[in-house]
Amino acid sequence: MDIIHFQDPKEFQGHVLNKLVQHESENNLLLGILANLITDEYKGPKPYLAVFQDAGEIRTAALCTPPWPALISYENPPPERTVLKAILADMQEKLQDDFIGLTGNKRFVSCLVADWEEETGKQAVLAMSMQIYRLQEVTPVEGVSGSMRPAQKEDQELLENWFAGFHVEALQEEPDLKRIRKLLKAYLSADPKVRGLMTWEVEGQPVSMAGYAGPTPNGIRIGTVYTPPEQREKGYASALTARISQHLLDLGFGFCFLFTDLLNPTSNHIYRQIGYRPVCEVDRYHFAEE
Repeated sequence: MDIIHFQDPKEFQGHVLNKLVQHESENNLLLGILANLITDEYKGPKPYLAVFQDAGEIRTAALCTPPWPALISYENPPPERTVLKAILADMQEKLQDDFIGLTGNKRFVSCLVADWEEETGKQAVLAMSMQIYRLQEVTPVEGVSGSMRPAQKEDQELLENWFAGFHVEALQEEPDLKRIRKLLKAYLSADPKVRGLMTWEVEGQPVSMAGYAGPTPNGIRIGTVYTPPEQREKGYASALTARISQHLLDLGFGFCFLFTDLLNPTSNHIYRQIGYRPVCEVDRYHFAEE
């Protein structure tokens, strides 16, 4: 087993891209984060970029941008247990205290977590079970009043509150206002072909939001879909997601991706109605403190 570490995200991308795009939908998050690293949007500690090879063949790739959990690429068939053990040992050695969790395909990330628990005697917490969806053709949503428009700086205070609500409800984490403002700034100032934030507006009033980011060679990820409680059950999120998806296809993307919480049957049903189809399940684990 050969382990190759990279300092330059672009060099890492050149090494793994052909492998990752064989399962582009499954690897969309890793590809999108890598694209952000290359454009220098990430300002945290030095990222961990590693490729695990056997006889010159890439078995899997891993990426970590602290303070986020490490991300493991999707492979089919999954890597053998010996490969997984090598991945775990390397991440523990290189990341040290920054190794705070794991995200990856449900089929084998659980094996990594089990090995970590056995080795450390600690417990990992399943933070979220998610479903990756992909859309290539939109089923329009009819009968919902309103229209889509780009978010504007004048919406800042409202959007901050909505992002905070999204972090609590969808991400199950306490909102960090400083981080939210930084993210909003990135959305509002980005090239609209690669990142953007849209609202659904009814009679001049924003009632829902959705963003997109993380372009891959052929697709782009939709996220941060949020409607405040008082505006729910009116079809706004469905209409906005459908419209933003069509907008991205019209820009030339071959498909759109999104992640859903498997414990939220409403959102999973909505996305299927729009035309999104399930690809694979992804689990995110956090390692418990002492």
